[in-house]
Amino acid sequence: MDHFFIKRRRNSEVKYTEACSSSSVESGIVNSGNIEKNTDSNLQISTSFEPHFKKKKVSARRYNEDYLKYGFIKCEKPFENDRPQCVICNNILANESLKPSKLKRHLETQHAELIDKPLEYFQRKKKDIKLSAQFLTCSTISEKALLSSYLVAYRVAKEKIANTAAEKIILPACLDMVRTIFDDKSADKLKTIPNDNTISLRTCTIAEHLEAMLLTRLQSGIDFAIQLDESTDTGSCTTLFVYVRYAWQDDFMEDFLCFLNLTSHLSGLDIFTEIERCIVGQYKLNWKNCKGITSDGTATITGKHSRVIKELLEVTNNGTVWNHCFIHREGLASREIPQNLMEVLKNAVKVVNFIKGSSLNSRLLEKFCSEIGTNHTHLLYHTKVRWLSQGKILSRVYELRNEIHFCLIEKKSHLANIFEDDIWVTKLAYLTDIFSILNELSLKLQGKNSDVFQHVECIQGFQKTLLLWQARLKSNHPSYYMFPRFLQHIEENIINEDILKEIKLEILLHLTSLSQTFNHFFPEEKFETLRENSWVKDPFTFRSPESIIELNLVPEEENELLQLSSSYTLKNDYETLSLSAFWIKVKEDFPLLSRKSVLLLLPFTTTSLCELGFSIFTQLKTKERNGLNGTAAMRVALSSCVPDWNELMNRQGHPS
Repeated sequence: MDHFFIKRRRNSEVKYTEACSSSSVESGIVNSGNIEKNTDSNLQISTSFEPHFKKKKVSARRYNEDYLKYGFIKCEKPFENDRPQCVICNNILANESLKPSKLKRHLETQHAELIDKPLEYFQRKKKDIKLSAQFLTCSTISEKALLSSYLVAYRVAKEKIANTAAEKIILPACLDMVRTIFDDKSADKLKTIPNDNTISLRTCTIAEHLEAMLLTRLQSGIDFAIQLDESTDTGSCTTLFVYVRYAWQDDFMEDFLCFLNLTSHLSGLDIFTEIERCIVGQYKLNWKNCKGITSDGTATITGKHSRVIKELLEVTNNGTVWNHCFIHREGLASREIPQNLMEVLKNAVKVVNFIKGSSLNSRLLEKFCSEIGTNHTHLLYHTKVRWLSQGKILSRVYELRNEIHFCLIEKKSHLANIFEDDIWVTKLAYLTDIFSILNELSLKLQGKNSDVFQHVECIQGFQKTLLLWQARLKSNHPSYYMFPRFLQHIEENIINEDILKEIKLEILLHLTSLSQTFNHFFPEEKFETLRENSWVKDPFTFRSPESIIELNLVPEEENELLQLSSSYTLKNDYETLSLSAFWIKVKEDFPLLSRKSVLLLLPFTTTSLCELGFSIFTQLKTKERNGLNGTAAMRVALSSCVPDWNELMNRQGHPS
């Protein structure tokens, strides 16, 4: 008998093996590389094989309304269909539990005290569960609408547009898109997003959050530097902007700190009092942590000899460095022009004012330029307060000189005579070139996260270039390659040699004057500290002990510099990171050098961020929005911090 059962078992194993092998051949999905592995595994499994019996298919049970008397309803959650949910404990049972006996057992074992409750009791519990589900759904929709309103308000403030744009443009456009792509029901959900009044509140909330985030960092005791500048808005109100730079995480951060509305006729001491009240009184910052102050050098507000800078240096115990804005100094140095060239510039300005001052003249020039297909059809106004104004206006006048000449003849203006003077046009070509070069220099001094070494190299490089140009013009064979428009003009037009020599002397006089004024505003002794700390710019050039000894460092700093300059790993970091980020990264291993380098790199060299703030403030505070305070909008538009949306979501969504 035992032999019969063993033989029967072996026969079933053979049949199963043959079935598996035949099915694998027919399927065609087993590659040849796995045949041996499969064979070995089958041999191992066959010794412990048990016949497979087909399971009986069980159909899903359906919920019946009579089950409510046991305290169970049909679960309404997604992917939980036909599963019973207890109205008492909210537990969801398996579909197999949809039997009266099992549901009754749950009631008797888990909620024995409710066995004798009438059906009406469980019906009330059923309504409570449905209301709770609806509340959770509405709560989820409200949270999404709240986050959406914050994101919309953030974008509106970042783009410097009116709050009404959210109601009049953004929300209607989103409704149209969702209604077109999806359906009306989905579009109706967008209507829960607040209107423009709440957008203003959201902007204020985000601004408060960003301000608190910035102050938390600064109040931790880290060193910082500030730049400040003042200007006048469209409402003739004087505004003082303050930006801050500080080391955070792995690099420097530059952020908008505050702007103050100043009344007219304030003294320097009064302005300092306002700054003190804001930075120390309101923001609770310590002046001892301020390591750099940068201003534009004007005598009335933030100049070196005004009470503002004097008082600021005193409250920091003279532990901070004052920097005169490089761009402002470059602008002052560029104003020195010989009288003959100044007349050319003044006449060019007169031409622009004559055409731009009349809409008819401006349209006449535009029409003529459009007919002949010039690249530009309008002139630009000249103003002394704009850094790039002179180069741009002269470039446009020189480019459209023939078209302007025609328009002036049409208007019978005496200014047409100056365009008939070849000497005047030749000088105009030179001024166009030299001020375009000065514009390029000014642009190099702008931007975020630029260090003092980069700006000093730009200035000193331009000073040496001026000397080279002077030497070129003084040679027996003068060259004008550095002034492309001027060179092209004298090549295309016949100019008397004597006249060209006179123009060359005027150009040489101008270059000499520029060289002297740049030496005055950027004296060598001002950069003595940078030369003494040249190792900050490139520490890996000082590999030998002899070169390190010449730097006048203390013994501990010399040892750190020797170890640092010998590290090839850190050299790779130096080549890939910014200079400030590199010195912050090595803070743990080389604390003395890192501290000294960060203090040298921390102060601003320009007030370009304040100028950027003025431009954005002018964009926000237009004539139509002259009553705008703009504090919250300015904070969101200019802040470098990124909002923590989770924290903002925890605040109250709508005011009661």
